[in-house]
Amino acid sequence: MNYIYDVFLNLNDTLYDFFDWNKSDRITHVKKIPIFIVKTNVLKEFINYNIEVEDELLFEIYNRTELWSVTNKIEYCALFSDNSTVIALQFNSNGKCIKKSSLLVDEELEILDNIRRFKEINIDYKIKNKAPQVLKTRKELKDDNFIEEELKNIENDKLKYIYFECFGKHEESEKIILNKLKKISRNSALYKNLYDILKLTSATKK
Repeated sequence: MNYIYDVFLNLNDTLYDFFDWNKSDRITHVKKIPIFIVKTNVLKEFINYNIEVEDELLFEIYNRTELWSVTNKIEYCALFSDNSTVIALQFNSNGKCIKKSSLLVDEELEILDNIRRFKEINIDYKIKNKAPQVLKTRKELKDDNFIEEELKNIENDKLKYIYFECFGKHEESEKIILNKLKKISRNSALYKNLYDILKLTSATKK
């Protein structure tokens, strides 16, 4: 079996790219972890679907992932790569994938450089269902949620003020104001203006 040494993982229910890791995430410092080379289409299914592997793989990787922490092992965990991308998967005792992790970009590049001669293997697995697709970063989702919640609870006078600050004109209809503010695209310069104003008014009402 092939192993990789000394890497950081961010094992979550959702697979977050390394740039989307948060300071509050529980980062796992791995001392030693098995790695398997698979076909690109297999790796894509591991990324995009919830899968369940057979007992043979579970037996092979059982307690082979060692950590630097006091809790020094993860029972069922391994890295998988198609020689262009590397991900980590953690399984429960039934073979169901319960957590996924990307890698830090420098560590992923180093691994890819070291596994070129590793042999590709076949892994028996079942696709259970499609994993939730994350089309926005965690910060983008947080910002969108903040704006949505603030617009739900803001007073009418402040709503009119915000509309004027964003669009440079007055509007009396609350329905029209809310409709236009909610339609502001994240890619628009107005989005940051709206976010900043809501942050300011949110702070002043506390």
